Parts: sequence; C-alpha cells; structure tokens
Amino acid sequence: MSYLFSYDYRYDDNAYDTETSNKQVDVEDSIGQIYVKYIEPGTAQHGGIFDDTSLRLHRTKHEQFVRDAMHGLSSGFSVLDASQPWLAFWSLNSLDIMGRKIDSATRTRALQTVLRFQDPRGGFCGGQHQLPHLAGTYASVMALVLVGGDDAFASINRERMYEWLMTMKREDGAFAVHEGGEVDVRGVYCVLVVASLLNIMTAELVSGVAEFVARCQTCEGGLGPYPGVEAHGGYTLCALAALEIIGSTHVLDLKRLARWMSARQMAFEGGFSGRTNKLVDGCYSYWVGGAFSILQRALSRTPQDDLLYERRALQRYVLACCQDTRIGGLRDKPGKSADLYHTMYGLLGLSLAQHYVGVDPQTRISDTTSVYSVPARMMQWDVVTSAADVVGVSSNVVKPVHPVYGVSLVPLAKCIKYFYALPPLALSL
Repeated sequence: MSYLFSYDYRYDDNAYDTETSNKQVDVEDSIGQIYVKYIEPGTAQHGGIFDDTSLRLHRTKHEQFVRDAMHGLSSGFSVLDASQPWLAFWSLNSLDIMGRKIDSATRTRALQTVLRFQDPRGGFCGGQHQLPHLAGTYASVMALVLVGGDDAFASINRERMYEWLMTMKREDGAFAVHEGGEVDVRGVYCVLVVASLLNIMTAELVSGVAEFVARCQTCEGGLGPYPGVEAHGGYTLCALAALEIIGSTHVLDLKRLARWMSARQMAFEGGFSGRTNKLVDGCYSYWVGGAFSILQRALSRTPQDDLLYERRALQRYVLACCQDTRIGGLRDKPGKSADLYHTMYGLLGLSLAQHYVGVDPQTRISDTTSVYSVPARMMQWDVVTSAADVVGVSSNVVKPVHPVYGVSLVPLAKCIKYFYALPPLALSL
C-alpha cells in the first residue's frame, strides 16, 4: 500500500531555532534520506508516493543478534550488572515475539539464571548479592512466564513475594522500588503485574493505588512518574496498565490523555516520542503504542473505530528506520546502535501495530471485586483477525501480544491457568 510522503510534514520552528529544534531537524534529515528511497519515480515533485510494499523484517538477523547476546556480552555491559533479569527478559521475549523457539538448553539456562536472583526474603534482585527490586522482580517473573512449565512457576515463593511487596507499600498507595528506594508508577505497575499473575492480589495491596496514579496525571494529559512531574510515555503505559489490571482506568481524564498521546506520534517520522518536544525513539513504539491499545478499551472503542494512531506509519518507522540490517537488532533511531532493550520494545510495538488486540465493549467483564475477576478480565483481551494490518511483505507478521503484560498470549494464559488453580491469598479485593 502507498501513502503520500511530503517534507511539508516536517517540524516548523517558526524561524526561531534552538538546540532542541536543531536536533529535530537533524533526525528528520536522517529519516528523510531513508524514506526517499521508497518514493515511486515520477511522484517526487509534490512529496512523493511512498511504496512500503517491499519493507521487510530481518527476522533471521535479529534472532542471531539476540542469541549472540545470550551467549555472552563484552565487559562494556558491566554497567547493566543490576539489570541481569532484564537481559534475560528482553532476549527471551524478542525470540518469542518473532516466533523463534526457546529450545530446552536455552530454557534450562534461563531458568537457572533467573532463580539465582530470587531473594529468600521475597522478590528478585537485579543480580546476585543485591537488594530485591521491583523492576528486577517484574523482569524475572516475566522471564519465567516465557520459560514456562510447572517447575518454573512452582519455583516462585508466592508467600514471601507477597510479604516483601507489602514491605514496599506506602501510605499514599504507591510502592518504593526497593528498600529506601524511589517511588513512582513503575513500581505500581511492576507490583500489579506480578501480583495479578501469581494470584496474590489483596485489598491491602491495591489500597490507594488508583488514587496515587490519578494524581500523576499532568495538565498536559499524560502521566508522570509521580505527582507534579512532566508526563512521559513510559510512565503513561505503566499507569494505564496498572489501572487496567484493577479495573480503574475511569479515574483518569481519558479525553485529555488521548489528546496528549495522539501528539506523541511524529508527523514526519511516523514513530513516537516519549515527551513533548522530544525526539522520536523506537522504544516508544510499545510504551506509547501499547498505551493506545489500553486506552481503546478504556474509551469503549471498537475495532471498527480503530486505534487512535496511524498504525501503518509506526510500522514504516520500525521497519525502515529502526532495524540494523548489518548485524541485526533494533535501535532507537538511525545513527544509533541496536541493543536488546530497543529490539524487544520495537518488536512489541510492531506487533501491536500489526494486530488489533482488544476487548469487545459489549461483552467485557466489569467486576473488580473478586481476585478471580483479574484473570478473567485480562484474558478477555483477544486478537481481532479481521482488523490486522501488516506493512511490507506478508512474512513480516509477528506474534500478537497482550498490551498490559507485553508478552504473547499463549505463555501468559498458561501462567494464569497455573497460578489461579492455587488458593488465592484473599477471595476479594
């Protein structure tokens, strides 16, 4: 399919250039040099017709990039010593989204690695002999979801996990990310993802959460990390997803949020920025793209309404600008290096732009009183195959993913089935 490419969509600094506007112009120059290669001959006079039919996801190279990283990283990655569970999660999830098998040897190694991070007091650490951390706990649990199997699930100490989570709980409804650590909506999101998956949700755990998140909405409409701080795409996803888990997205001003989120898609580049007056970045393909899927449900919109962003433009940005076609992997933008973080979040965003994953507003479950309503509402999310829209060659299609949890639907369902067959810590929220 073709669309009109025009330099008229570029940023206008109103003849008042700044450091910020100059960086924006530089990024647009680099992206324009890529996009112009896809202009149909004879149409360039008025911008040109962009033919995206040949765009291709270099799946084999990306798989090799991930597998090479899983076999060992250079000493330069020692700065990520406290993010070791994340390296496992980014790698395993990237392979799964691309439909690549997690073989038995990789599974065993991943399981043994992640379990070394489980703290006897509860939760998981970012590395051995470190403090348990909500971010490391989230990444570890999600890695175990992808590893799958009763042995992996049974290895998680639910009781100690809950006890530790409650020690992170604050009176304002939020959570510290570790003992003496910072407090923001990332922590809220990590706690609710973990608790909802492990069937350890209680009224005490979720008390005050919705009120804290609502206070994080800014005058712009997006959500910041904590009250009074600038709105940000990553924190907006965390906030929306957390509220979706507890059935409380109604506490936000959704129309104002929709306006702010819509402004995050860059008119020329097609990808998303994370904040006002910031540059496009491939990772926001998920942080903002996933938030749009959750907003769709919150606004009771249907597949016929489609999502509130241009899905094909985002796919063009990811496929044309974010792939390292030499060594594999995905990146922030042209001129940047590929890494595991941008690879996974770029693929997540690509998936959500290809597939319409949502909930029929006519049949959705609205009960929020029982712990059993949590898995029922989360597993109501499904793929509407008639609303799929894949840019480029047909082989570009990747697995559909759940926008709240950021993993594909089958391993998520297996995890929920296992833990909700166990007795809950409480019957109601």
